Amino acid sequence: MAWMNPDGLYKKYGTEKTVVQKGGEYANKGHFREVEIRLDLTTLTQAETIQSDTIFIPAGVRISEIKVVTHTAAATGVAIDLGLIRTDRTTELDYDGFLAVFPIASMNVAGETTTLTGGVATAGALVGTTLANIGYITCSATTATAFTAGVIYVTIKYYTP
Repeated sequence: MAWMNPDGLYKKYGTEKTVVQKGGEYANKGHFREVEIRLDLTTLTQAETIQSDTIFIPAGVRISEIKVVTHTAAATGVAIDLGLIRTDRTTELDYDGFLAVFPIASMNVAGETTTLTGGVATAGALVGTTLANIGYITCSATTATAFTAGVIYVTIKYYTP
């Protein structure tokens, strides 16, 4: 069982507390931090879905790059969006702020790696900017055409300016 309490805290009870998460954060010795998340494309719909209840990107950090590594080649779907939602779990920060209509052509070969920085066509508007708010990572398919295969790993690299 899970619910949002009156203080705005998302609380989990029972077996909800033991759900395995899809990724985590790496502590690097330098200024940069990295969050990595595993995305099973076959689970995506057009609805923006929070990918982990324990992984978030803090406010006040600058997003330097997004790296996508294809583990299992994507099939059938069209593209994905990856972005952020506020911790109230309802207010959009930018649903395609990290990946904006990231195409299947960039995820259809196992081992394929794409690194996106600000200004690159499929990089979202948040890449290269400083975040004003904390947010959970969300992902969605861009069309109703479902992915029948595909697993990718996304690394979000950021630092405090």
